Amino acid sequence: MSGLSTESNIDLAWNTERIREAIHSLAAAGIPLTINKITNELTDYIVENHDGRTSLFVYKSNWCADIGHVLTSMDINYSKSHINWEKIAMLIYDESLGIVHSTTPAPSLYSHVGRIRNTPTAITESIGSSSTINTRKKQLKLLPNDKTKIIEIFESLDLENCWTLSTGTIVENKMKEYSISCNYEHPVHSLILDTSDKIWKKYFAEEELLEIKTYNNKRLDDLPTSLQTYIDHLKTSTNSISLKKKLVQEQKSPACEWLRNTILEYIRLFRWNYLPLTDQLEGDIIRRVWRFVDTVFDDSKIKCRGVEKVSKSSSASMNNERTLAGIDKMERNLTGRKLDLIFFRQLLEYGCYECGRNDDQTKELYDGGFKMAKVLKEMMYTLYQKSPDALRELALVGFLLFETKFTMVLCDSPAGYVCRINHTKTADLPEEADDICSELLPVLKAVYQARLMMENTNKVVKQQPGDIGVDLDQNKKILPGFTSELIKRKRRRTSDFDEE
Repeated sequence: MSGLSTESNIDLAWNTERIREAIHSLAAAGIPLTINKITNELTDYIVENHDGRTSLFVYKSNWCADIGHVLTSMDINYSKSHINWEKIAMLIYDESLGIVHSTTPAPSLYSHVGRIRNTPTAITESIGSSSTINTRKKQLKLLPNDKTKIIEIFESLDLENCWTLSTGTIVENKMKEYSISCNYEHPVHSLILDTSDKIWKKYFAEEELLEIKTYNNKRLDDLPTSLQTYIDHLKTSTNSISLKKKLVQEQKSPACEWLRNTILEYIRLFRWNYLPLTDQLEGDIIRRVWRFVDTVFDDSKIKCRGVEKVSKSSSASMNNERTLAGIDKMERNLTGRKLDLIFFRQLLEYGCYECGRNDDQTKELYDGGFKMAKVLKEMMYTLYQKSPDALRELALVGFLLFETKFTMVLCDSPAGYVCRINHTKTADLPEEADDICSELLPVLKAVYQARLMMENTNKVVKQQPGDIGVDLDQNKKILPGFTSELIKRKRRRTSDFDEE
């Protein structure tokens, strides 16, 4: 391989795999293979991994040569076609200016239709191994500097302040064991312990994992009496017809009226065959199917905004180590992670929401086990800075909504430096209107309880503000999230785009 990005330390094996996936994806879709088509498929990945220094002429040449090598290694004969990099070049330039675009590439207006002479072996291999590419859904490979930084993070912890289990095991020590063995970024590097991650069974005994999961656990609050009474009244319905008869009268309580309107909307969705889901896109599901996760906050001080909103806490964490220019120039401001919805009040964030159209395990693992976990930790750290004494009382909520599956992610810091992630049991939305009482009502109850948890956390932060004084890093109870050096390198712009 000639090297796709000579100065960004991107793992060449990973790039080769990306090219192979693009070839498989195009072949499975019946699209003729050309280098131009493959580069179009990889647009996001190519733009994302430009280091800001390599000449675009060299960068394009390296990519085209490497795609050609991969095609040859797969015994695929291909014709040379015009390779148009105008869009890629402009996106790279826009990114250098901090202009953010949608991750969904628009069809190229300039690509020439190319033909490929595929061998039977290559076609079979391509279709049999087809997969969908989402190049932004990957955990970054750790650089040597990252591994050094991770060791320093764990060595900086005060042993007396760490979380010691009843067995004598120190949780942070076990987390360190796993963290230094990782080759890819993992939530553990931000001192996040997700109790649903099966990897921890190798490091903790079963009784230790149970203690980690339940110690100082934040329970969901009971519903207001009026709402619970209303739910109990509706639950006696045997079908959608009898249920609808109980929904005729408007409710004085905002919570009960939210519940009533949501159920009526669901009955209409089934009536007009919007449910069960057919060809709806992710935006349709957010707008109609999961709308109640938004509207439950209509009368709350907690607000929610989306779609694809950048978390302020995530941005603050990524830029935690920025300094004034001195020996080196000042690093550019990094943009935080985007989520479908973020729940906040004023400048502080209390939860988030990620939705997926398909029951995609890879997306679910990444969004729930990595992306959401990191953002919730970053929100937790921001709240801790605002109210240090309230740390052990804080609890944040994330919603993972894939297809019609509903899971809540609860985040807190029960002891030591650890940020704990617990997942609730997954519930499913009803498949027919007659199942609303048995399947939708429990979900609506959980959503309202999540609202109460966010409101309580907001109240705690407001009631226990931190003192204004010198910020002593060595006294911190939890640390900011880990940010890979690779993310900083991708955003660092010099050479071609320097204006100084």
